[in-house]
Amino acid sequence: MRTGLLRNRITIQEAYKEKNDFGEWIIIYRDWATIWAAIEPNQGKRYFEAAQANSEVQGIIRIRYRSGVLPTMRVKYCDRIFQIISIVHPQERMRELHIFYKEQLD
Repeated sequence: MRTGLLRNRITIQEAYKEKNDFGEWIIIYRDWATIWAAIEPNQGKRYFEAAQANSEVQGIIRIRYRSGVLPTMRVKYCDRIFQIISIVHPQERMRELHIFYKEQLD
């Protein structure tokens, strides 16, 4: 993987449960790793639900190989949040990861 392609600084966040002041369990995200990545949106689609227009962008985030990245995590880039759909190890060579994501735009 060419270093020059990794231009975006992303933060991978992991979810954990915590009790709030009322004793309810809530999901909190904390930073797991901050790394360089290449973000490549590859498609966008618009759809209508309940008479409300929504947008969704999907794409791939390419990073150097890092063990421990799970689909239950999420990616934060600036003020945007990407939901991880799946993670692929190209050719199983442990050189890079392809993180397929979905971003909701309201």
